[in-house]
Amino acid sequence: MSNSQTTAAQLEWQSVAPATRKWGRQGWSGFLTRLLRDPRGAFSCAMLAILLLFAFVIPLVVPMSPFEIVRGERLLGPSVSHPFGTDELSRDLFIRNAVGLRATLVGGMLAVIGGWLCGITLGYVAGYRGGIVDTVISRCLDTLIAFPGILLAMILIAIFGGGLASLSLAVAVFNVPISARLARAAVLREGVRDYVLAARTVGCTGTRILWRHIAVNTFGLFAVQLPISVVNSVLVMAALGFLGLGEQPPNPTLGGLLNDGRRFMRLAWWYILAPASVLALLMLSLNFLSDVLSEMLDPVRRGKG
Repeated sequence: MSNSQTTAAQLEWQSVAPATRKWGRQGWSGFLTRLLRDPRGAFSCAMLAILLLFAFVIPLVVPMSPFEIVRGERLLGPSVSHPFGTDELSRDLFIRNAVGLRATLVGGMLAVIGGWLCGITLGYVAGYRGGIVDTVISRCLDTLIAFPGILLAMILIAIFGGGLASLSLAVAVFNVPISARLARAAVLREGVRDYVLAARTVGCTGTRILWRHIAVNTFGLFAVQLPISVVNSVLVMAALGFLGLGEQPPNPTLGGLLNDGRRFMRLAWWYILAPASVLALLMLSLNFLSDVLSEMLDPVRRGKG
């Protein structure tokens, strides 16, 4: 490598924001240590781990199918053999809640990943390019935001049909304008910082500045918003499942189990209690995680704490 190339590389490294260099030195170990020191962070991580094990491990190790019907065990209460009781068709609610949680988590994560990849890309391009590109993308996003999320999802499900894939696609579209607006605002804020001007001075291309410098310094904003987006996506999926627009019977979902248990609230209170508790714990854990990440990644809030 020539001396001129070495000097340019050193100048570009110096142009990177200090927060990025500090993150690289500390690594993930220090981040996880600070996360687990907070009681809310420890609770959210522990609860999310339990829920993930319940959703993805229990269906593999429990020798029972969520569709298996056992004669004579209709609407039984919680017991050793059936920890969550049984439903009106004598099916075990423990395994059905596990499979329902798995479907909801998979659908919610697919919706968030797909919606955020599309939204962040659109937001970065709109914020960095500006001009007519920014105007066109922003007006399209405003059009999506004008529609209520559940209504938009219902329209898309009516077009593409039911099922987990269609439901994930519908919720993903719901996430696009949210992530795109965050990305655009972050680019507009970071684009005038000194480290971006320094990167332009040493001859970095626009694409490299956007993805190598600006993108890495907006990580904190997206890390805080990600758990909230998962919460919103799961709630929308549960609401659509409650309305019968998600996975169709006999496939279980948390929303579908809530709808089924609603009819037996007086006769079998445990029926609706199990999916409601699982959904509430998931929401609580993700909200706690978002709060802790916000305090950890925001230097102003961290300084006050």
